[in-house]
Amino acid sequence: MDEEIPHKQFYTIGEVSRITGVRPHVLRYWESRGKILRPTRRKSRHRLYRPADIQLIFELKRLREEEKMTLPAMQRQLKDQVSHYHRTRNLPTPPPPSFPAVSHPVLALLQEIRRELLALKDILE
Repeated sequence: MDEEIPHKQFYTIGEVSRITGVRPHVLRYWESRGKILRPTRRKSRHRLYRPADIQLIFELKRLREEEKMTLPAMQRQLKDQVSHYHRTRNLPTPPPPSFPAVSHPVLALLQEIRRELLALKDILE
């Protein structure tokens, strides 16, 4: 199946539908009701799927068509795989840029706020 997939970083819902043979409304249903798919979104709210998303869609399609599973059954079946998928699909965050020592109090305050926000982000992840 990997040979059929054009190698890109992101795919639109139409491209994913053509590649996998799963209709766009089914993809949106799996995203909204099943909470299985979590495609990235542009600022315009368009869905962007990664190659890992496509592999998950192929597995969901197989479970639906061959195993005749319902959405809740697919969720139970793929619980560990989906949670691993959601943890590993995020791109690594680049290291924070290093700023030279600043004497301006406003810039120093902004740098401190940025450090605190990054620490909160790490805690939430």
